[in-house]
Amino acid sequence: MPERDKNSKNQSLLENSAPDYAQIEKILGGSELLFKQLWDISVDGMRLTDELGNMIAVNEAFCKTVEKTKQEMIYQPFPVIYHQKEHDKALEMYKYDLQHNAIKTHFEHERVLWNNKKVWFDFTNSFIDLPGLGKIVLSIINDITLRKNAEIDLQKSKERYELLFNSANDAVFICHLDSTHHVEKFIEINNLACNMLGFTKSELTEIDFYQIIPPKSVYTIQSVIETLLSKQHTIFEIVLLKKDRRQIPVEISSHLFEFDNKPTVLSIARNLSDRRQTERQINESGKLLRDLASRLQDIREEERTMIAREIHDELGQNLTVLKMQISLISNKLEDHQSHLKEKLLSASKLIDQTVENVQRIASKLRPGILDELGLIPAIEWQSQDFEEHTGIKCNCTLPSEEFEIDSDRSTALFRILQEALTNVARHAQAQRISIILRKVNKSLLMEITDNGRGIKDSQIKDPSALGILGMQERAIVFGGEVMINGVPDKGTNVKVKMPLDDLSNLKNQG
Repeated sequence: MPERDKNSKNQSLLENSAPDYAQIEKILGGSELLFKQLWDISVDGMRLTDELGNMIAVNEAFCKTVEKTKQEMIYQPFPVIYHQKEHDKALEMYKYDLQHNAIKTHFEHERVLWNNKKVWFDFTNSFIDLPGLGKIVLSIINDITLRKNAEIDLQKSKERYELLFNSANDAVFICHLDSTHHVEKFIEINNLACNMLGFTKSELTEIDFYQIIPPKSVYTIQSVIETLLSKQHTIFEIVLLKKDRRQIPVEISSHLFEFDNKPTVLSIARNLSDRRQTERQINESGKLLRDLASRLQDIREEERTMIAREIHDELGQNLTVLKMQISLISNKLEDHQSHLKEKLLSASKLIDQTVENVQRIASKLRPGILDELGLIPAIEWQSQDFEEHTGIKCNCTLPSEEFEIDSDRSTALFRILQEALTNVARHAQAQRISIILRKVNKSLLMEITDNGRGIKDSQIKDPSALGILGMQERAIVFGGEVMINGVPDKGTNVKVKMPLDDLSNLKNQG
């Protein structure tokens, strides 16, 4: 049917079925109770619509809600308050519900008003019987836009919270504390926590923290709670139990806050399994490197000892024989061969100097005094030699008697001392050095202190400072440690602690 004919037909039907509005006003005007006590004073928007969907009465609250006057709405189809694109659909649904006695008694709906303003309305509809008017619908309409927008924002916030909560890289647990400060059942758990422990979310919300830890860890949790009550935050390590009772080492950061008027604990658990495995691998690699470094040091000491012995024994003996032969030749020369005697005397002096150099080189490679007399005499010799060559005064405070210490530890301590003295000579600009060696309980302590310009922290931590690293590695091999502390313009203190108890096989373990 053409649109024009359809509109003409509808207009004809409306005219033929249009009620007598004068009669309507007469009926409504006689209902004083309705209009004076309910209608006019109501803060709720109210309207009456007839079977055709025309508004036959509206109150002031409704006019304010839809931002139209009574004159603009009375006896008009109720969709005039909406945007034009909603008119036909709204009127069609209204007539269908009215025809089938299926009018919705209560519902909420988002609408676009005639002025393009988006609103949410809360509708309460009911039939009322007014004699002579047929089916009349009373609609109580409230603008709930603010509340609805708040609900939508809240829902969006909740969705964002759940997205962030479940996207966390660590397991998250939330639970209340009861009046005795014991942990109650979980009130929230993220997906990663469920996956990590092998439980479903519904299963975890039926249990508490005590059921996912070993019994012996209960006291740990109580200690954690005491810390939370006093400081509101703590970090600790514990073992969690999976559903199949396998253990997972975790680091937990817990925070205490107020929620629903109850003390609540938020715990973020980080799985340490990978970290522990990495730490084990690093430790194993470090041990292999230390073993290798130790073996290289042993080889180097063995080579130094061998070279020193060869230089001292072979070259020294040869030089001694050479000097004796020169002396014999010199004694056989005649008086008139004085110029030859002078040359032989000069050669003999050169041999003496060479012998001294050989002894000095051999001592530097491996001081025989360390093997023959022990660590204490070796330190005394080294300090005297250092003072003679550098002019830096050395003061030694050493035990009066030698103590039992194996050759490897003696060598390590002596080499650490040599490296420390070398660093002083090169960098410290010091005038004096103090060397102290003493036994404390089952450890040997050695301190080298100078009054130079003081080493900086950046120099101590510099990975290219191979001398310092070598000192530390020599001590670590035997379970010892080297501590270095510098004070600007005051000097540097090197403290070496070397265990002396039954660690003789530590170097060869692994």
